[in-house]
Amino acid sequence: MTELQEVLKFIEKIESENSGKSAYEITNLLRGYTKPQYTTKLWSLATGYNQKYIQGELQGKLNHEVVLSSEKTDFAHFIAALSDQINQPGMRKSDLTCWTSDHTSWAGDIGSAIMFYRTQSQAKKISLDEALKRLASDSDYTANIAAYLIGAKLNSDYTVNISQAIAQYHAIEYTEHIQTFIKKRFGGIILGNKLQNPNTLEAEIRRVVSTYIQLSDTASDLYKSLKNLLRLPLKLEWGNNTAPHSSDLSTGSLHFLSHLIKYGNLAISH
Repeated sequence: MTELQEVLKFIEKIESENSGKSAYEITNLLRGYTKPQYTTKLWSLATGYNQKYIQGELQGKLNHEVVLSSEKTDFAHFIAALSDQINQPGMRKSDLTCWTSDHTSWAGDIGSAIMFYRTQSQAKKISLDEALKRLASDSDYTANIAAYLIGAKLNSDYTVNISQAIAQYHAIEYTEHIQTFIKKRFGGIILGNKLQNPNTLEAEIRRVVSTYIQLSDTASDLYKSLKNLLRLPLKLEWGNNTAPHSSDLSTGSLHFLSHLIKYGNLAISH
């Protein structure tokens, strides 16, 4: 049994034990089996659901890297991001939820890396590229894109449960998912294999990441809770970092855009 099959079997078990509950409720329950940093008060605020970290025999049950749609995916990160994509019962996606769902996925990953780069101590400074590699990895991006598209499926089709939606997603090549994500989230225009409006995508990515950083500057605990900073065990020097840094924002946005172009098997139209 593959790791994906194992986590799907566990999700099916949780779904069976919680029949009658919505996808929103079950996804947030699943968040309790990921990592402690995905069950903080700030995650409760972002998702509107207070879920404690499950300890004991089943703790970290969904904290795995799996192969999803042919690509390595941080499954705990996927579940956490998915929990902020699914609408609460009886509610449509609000403007607030729209931007928080970016901030708890790809924008948060990129923004976390940029903020770490800006605020680390000078003595042991690592490059922004290295920070992005650690905090906004390909397996993070695959998790974010899966969360966006599976969340959209669950929001539009209430007859499908979470495990089914994941299995359906897995049956489609990641290249196709990337192109769908580009079109739906960013209004990307793809003709043949050429992305016609890359500048539009880069500008929107940069705008959302910039907003995340501005908000996080006044609530640094949000930044620190979104990722497992044990991967970056360096001393931080928190301060006023509200001034725009166009170069590192551009580096971050291009980092994500490069992932989309590479894994979407796309070329840029000139």
